[in-house]
Amino acid sequence: MVDDLKFLFRFRDLVAKTVESHQSVIDKHGATWWGWWKRPSEDNRAEIWDALAKATEANPIAVGLFDSGGGRVYRALVTAIIPPEEHGELVKPPIDRDLVPSYYRESPFSRAWMRLTHIEPMNEFFGNYSFRKAPDLPNYRKELLQRFVNKKITEPSELRGMDLTIWEIRPSVPTDPSDKILLTTHALPAAVTGEVVRLKSNTILHITDLHFALDKFRDHHVWRLESEVEETANTLTSALKAAIGAKQIGGVIVSGDLTFLGATAEFEEALNSLNKLLGLLDLAPDHLIVVPGNHDIQWSTDDTYAPGAKVTAAPAKAKENYEAFYERLFQHPPSKHLAMGRRWLLPSGLTLEIAALNSSSLQTGKSFLAGMGRIDEASLEEVRIGLGWPAASEPQSSAALRLLAIHHHLAVTEDIEPDSGFSQGYGIAVDAVRIQRMAAKHRVQLA
Repeated sequence: MVDDLKFLFRFRDLVAKTVESHQSVIDKHGATWWGWWKRPSEDNRAEIWDALAKATEANPIAVGLFDSGGGRVYRALVTAIIPPEEHGELVKPPIDRDLVPSYYRESPFSRAWMRLTHIEPMNEFFGNYSFRKAPDLPNYRKELLQRFVNKKITEPSELRGMDLTIWEIRPSVPTDPSDKILLTTHALPAAVTGEVVRLKSNTILHITDLHFALDKFRDHHVWRLESEVEETANTLTSALKAAIGAKQIGGVIVSGDLTFLGATAEFEEALNSLNKLLGLLDLAPDHLIVVPGNHDIQWSTDDTYAPGAKVTAAPAKAKENYEAFYERLFQHPPSKHLAMGRRWLLPSGLTLEIAALNSSSLQTGKSFLAGMGRIDEASLEEVRIGLGWPAASEPQSSAALRLLAIHHHLAVTEDIEPDSGFSQGYGIAVDAVRIQRMAAKHRVQLA
């Protein structure tokens, strides 16, 4: 028998074992609180929460939980809710905090809460339920969205393609159409593009040298990892959110060294953390800029470096882990030079044109140019063209504030560092003066 489900909630089962964690609380206490995180394009869905509140006053109500990571749907029984605030602020967790799973008990930043007493998998969801209302999505024609009304939900990809966390649904009837309609979440299509992205705040958050690390290098990342769900210490994201407080952030720039070794597992931790940070700040990937640092590119290893060997760019394999991480984060391939170019419009009316360049284009190792950087000139040229800047030889006229974001310092090195120090490494770009002059020719004003 098909349940009369009216609402389907989305979650991403990538960071923690979400269902298992909540189920273990139910097994121990008989109930658990489930926090709701909205998508940046969603409002607080007041009509949904009002309906749930009225329904649970009389009897528990069943809802669906969609795991967008694994494509599974679960049936959950809701007995109470804590609705979102009128203006969409973060809602504090309930008093009975023991009913919140430990991995977000101490740092929950949810917009609303549901009290659940039962969770079970639904083996026959797709094809048996239909959309009751058209999804409310920006950037799509109304005529297209109306096609979803009374249409069967055929597969997980139909839901994944919508930038939503709640759908109004109903059991299907034989006359419901079953054609598949796949949407794609509106996002910037490339690493370098001049398309304007509107920010919700004039404040930009800049973070660097996160150094997510595992195993014997674990101490190089001082915060709890998102995957360490049984711990209660602050993660990097929860510490950042606590420091930011109620201040709204418009965009985030991460200027390299996300990892310690550039390993796949470290990039997985970085991906989970940045996705959570975007959720906490109510931002989308369009509001994020990331460039690699020397720890993120596996240029060389001590046991393969031969003294006197020619210093060259690393082979393509050195960049593979970073490139895979980037594509999962932004849903488009990285640029050839691992650069990014963005045009952000602030509420103040100021436009920021950001050239984010990879300064780790030089082979490094334990005793040769360790930690130092160099910027490939073609990287800046790629961003210049993508943002529509004139060539350096042409007149430069722009009301935008142009920024240069890189991992390595641009301190002058020619006169203050002895030649012998260049083999030790100071986290600086060996071509800093050249890059500053190049940037100045394009009227870059801040680096």
